[in-house]
Amino acid sequence: MTIERIMKVDRKTEEKILEAAEEVFHEKGFDGARMQEIAEQAGINKGLLHYYFKTKDKLFEAIFSVALNRIVSKIIAILEMDVALHEKINMIVDQYMALLLKNPALPRFVLNELNKNPDRFISKHINKDVKIAFLKFVASVQQEINNKKIQPIDARQLFINIISLTIFPFVGRPLLQVVFGADNTEFKQLLVERKEHIKKFINNAIEI
Repeated sequence: MTIERIMKVDRKTEEKILEAAEEVFHEKGFDGARMQEIAEQAGINKGLLHYYFKTKDKLFEAIFSVALNRIVSKIIAILEMDVALHEKINMIVDQYMALLLKNPALPRFVLNELNKNPDRFISKHINKDVKIAFLKFVASVQQEINNKKIQPIDARQLFINIISLTIFPFVGRPLLQVVFGADNTEFKQLLVERKEHIKKFINNAIEI
């Protein structure tokens, strides 16, 4: 077998492991996940799993980094754009709803693990780029206020409103489905429709 062939097989095996680990960790978190279960999900033996990732901690770190980056990178990219505030709001909602519809367990997984051990993850993954991007958002909000295009509002509160209105239905899905009496198909359709409701609600709330 050539070196190129070996490398290709190695990459394919690692991808299978990461896909399996993502599914198990998203469902059960760090504490509930077991390496044996991840190996079985990936269709390999536990020894081979440990060859690629020697500990559950290292495998979890790889999965968590990808998960958090999916969320944070989209925020940074949009907040840094030189576009009108209402466009930023709409883009954040559009991008996040698209991301979370594809990965509905993602926000619960990230928030649970952040709350369990914030010191382990926040200082490592939330860097100055995030803070700089948010300051640009604050500046764009203040500019709209100064130009009397929106009502005076604390940019932090506006940001919390955008993120929480988008994420909560995914985090609170089990409760909401019971309250609404909605099955999985009905609730997914509700989430698809929610995108436009969020954008309209927030923009109407701040406009003069």
